Amino acid sequence: MTQAMNPEDEKKVEEAEAVVETPAPVEEAPRLKGLRVCPGVARGIGLQLSASDLEIPQFPIDQSDVRGETQRLRMAASSVDKQLSALSETLEDDAPAEAAAFLDVYRMILKDPTLITETARLIREKLVNAEWALSLRLEQIRRDFEQISDAYLRNRFEDITDVFQRIQRVLAGRRSATSLLEAEELEDQVILVADQLGPADMLQLRERDDLDIVGIVMETGSVTSHSAILASSFGIPTLVGVENALERIGTGREILVDADAGVVNLSPSDEERKAAARAMRALRQKKRSLVKLRGEAAVTRDGEPVALYANIALPEDLPEVRKAGADGVGLFRTEFLFLNREDLPGEEEQLDAYQRVIRGMRGRVTTTIRTADLGGDKMLSRESLALLKGDMDEEANPALGLRALRFSFAHRRLFIQQLRALMRAATAGEVRLLLPMVSSPEDVHEVRACMKEAAAELEAEGVKFRSDIPLGGMIELPAAVAVLADLLPLLDFFSLGTNDLVQYTLAVDRTNANVSRYCDECHPAVLRFIAESIRRVTAAGKEISVCGEMAGRADMAPFFIGLGCSALSMDPAHIPAVKERVLALNAEECEVFARGLLRRRTAASVREALSEFAQKTAAQPEETPAAQS
Repeated sequence: MTQAMNPEDEKKVEEAEAVVETPAPVEEAPRLKGLRVCPGVARGIGLQLSASDLEIPQFPIDQSDVRGETQRLRMAASSVDKQLSALSETLEDDAPAEAAAFLDVYRMILKDPTLITETARLIREKLVNAEWALSLRLEQIRRDFEQISDAYLRNRFEDITDVFQRIQRVLAGRRSATSLLEAEELEDQVILVADQLGPADMLQLRERDDLDIVGIVMETGSVTSHSAILASSFGIPTLVGVENALERIGTGREILVDADAGVVNLSPSDEERKAAARAMRALRQKKRSLVKLRGEAAVTRDGEPVALYANIALPEDLPEVRKAGADGVGLFRTEFLFLNREDLPGEEEQLDAYQRVIRGMRGRVTTTIRTADLGGDKMLSRESLALLKGDMDEEANPALGLRALRFSFAHRRLFIQQLRALMRAATAGEVRLLLPMVSSPEDVHEVRACMKEAAAELEAEGVKFRSDIPLGGMIELPAAVAVLADLLPLLDFFSLGTNDLVQYTLAVDRTNANVSRYCDECHPAVLRFIAESIRRVTAAGKEISVCGEMAGRADMAPFFIGLGCSALSMDPAHIPAVKERVLALNAEECEVFARGLLRRRTAASVREALSEFAQKTAAQPEETPAAQS
């Protein structure tokens, strides 16, 4: 039986418990995490820009006001078009090709007749002001875009939103998002902190003489947004998806952006500031040296040539390809001709697109065009699907569903139409045909049968075409690696599609943030599949290239070269850095390195080895041919 405490003792216990239960103040983490868009380190003063401060007025109108509101809408759209035209004219000669292209995209959105007609319809039917009708129209478009799984296309909604907001600002008599910074005068280098930032805003900020922008931090956005692509082309260290950036950073605070590590350092030490200054100087020197490499051939120090090709989605990407000094087009992703539209591209439209790319690369190596990789995360619009056979059944796992060649075979007439356009375009120059997601010899036989049918039709119509187009296959499924011996006699060349090879090897949806940490390019299983594929194809005397994100990683170049792969195809923006890496390498040393890397048992160990080899063989200016010439 316990003895009761007297009141004085009870009071002491309660006081003690109160002390224990009182939580200690939690210090805010001195670092914020984000997704890397453009690598590098930047130190500067945070400069906040909130592009979401526009409050859209909503009020009812009378029937007699409809015409006036529609006219206000037309005048505001015209005003924005003039703003963008003026900005385009002020672009400097050395501005990236993407800059003018993005402004053209904005102006194309403005010239879309449905912007006015559909918004005017909402004004008429809902009897609301033009500003609010634009918001309603934007919501309709948003719902349509939610049906698109492809991340690249989903992010095109950001461009439409930015254009609509610009029109709304004019209608509401508000200043543009970028003009909100006019009162700020900072002599120091600045790191722009924004919730979201459109390409046009970014270009306007870059044109300001009073702002030296060395870094960008965005709360929203993605690595495939137009803003991200533009930041990458400018070479500005950039992070997106940084939660609470506006609240935690604000304006006037010195911060450090380490895009390589994916962090924003809110309280950098003196040593970290000095290290950042050294890194920024090195980055500026590297940019200057990379420009000089544009006309250089990518050849290792011991004389092994490496072809660096560009991946493109549309013919409009060709200026970027030439600017990067690419050896040619290693992958034309034709599915982008079919996406984000309510109809289907006809044969003549496809023919024009293919010929523009082939002729644009004339004088260089053969252009490689891939048949449409539709389905999965690159699904046609509901309207386009209705033209085929009506709405498709919703798939529980689109990545494992009706995609690529499976989609083409399911819609055979659509596939034959594309083959007809490709075979006609092949008369314009050297071209090769690449098949996505080959999984068996039966796939190749089915494609050959479709090509034979397309050729018979064209011959009967008396249309000029080529039927002897080299046919290649993408190795992006473990099944393709397993049956390579059976595929080798049937195909003329091969391309390693590393993005999907990682996804299907590791059973990880690369678009699912919940499992993103498992989608690891450095996983030993991925590297061994790549090595096995290259070994078998080269032993058979046929060509194989590496395509995708891994091909654009400069630190992975020694591995591919060491395996005997002499062709890499990547986003044009990565070509200069990969070329610099190739020029500093010795092919024999790469061969030893690749053998050692394949013996690594963990992804962490692989990354460590890549980092060590990169430091050991870092490019020295006096050692590169460009520096010696």
